[in-house]
Formats: sequence, structure tokens, C-alpha cells
Amino acid sequence: MAYDLKKYSGEHFLKPDDVRDEPLQQRIAGLREGKFGKLEAIFESGDILSINATNMNILVRAYGESSDDLVGKDIELYLGKIKYAGTDNDAVLVRPITPPTRKAKSSEQGKPDYDDTVPF
Repeated sequence: MAYDLKKYSGEHFLKPDDVRDEPLQQRIAGLREGKFGKLEAIFESGDILSINATNMNILVRAYGESSDDLVGKDIELYLGKIKYAGTDNDAVLVRPITPPTRKAKSSEQGKPDYDDTVPF
């Protein structure tokens, strides 16, 4: 009888070393609230990424403000830098692969997404 060994191994959180040599492509299977008030993306592979504010902004711009909108989306994870406490640090950054789906709020309301009034 063969056993699925992944079932018996611990969770694997993606870190910069996991994408240092080459980017990874992953499909988001779900999200959960993690430690420190951050959401965690759980990928179909079983890997997990704690989503920092930089990555959350990228995902929200591409797919919208609901966590349900992220499920099933393909993203690329790559090595980048983020500034923390005044220093640049290696980080796993995200890049959308699945085409963006979010519509601008102003377009949804039938209004232009600019304001051409002159305030004076």
C-alpha cells in the first residue's frame, strides 16, 4: 500500500530561498487568516504564502477586494526586495498570471474614472 507522504509532513511556508533560483507558478486554492493579522494563500501544491501588504495591494489591483476573487487565480512568485525598518530585504513577491478581472468602481457606477473639475 502506498501512502501520500505529503499528508504526514508539516506545512511549507514559501520563503525567499524557495524562489531564489527561479520563479514559481502557483494556483491559489484558498485563503485563511494567519498569524499577525495577515492572510495566507494556500496553493493547490499545498505550499503557503503569508501575504504582506505589498503583495496584497498587487492582488487587490488585479482581482478585486474579495478573497473569493483570488481562488483559482494563477500567480508567479519571484524573488524581490521590500523595505522594512529602513533596509531592503529579500522577499517573495507576486505577479498575476491569470488576466486581471477587477472592474474600476467608477466604471461600475457608470461614472468616468476621472474628475475634470477645476477647484477654484
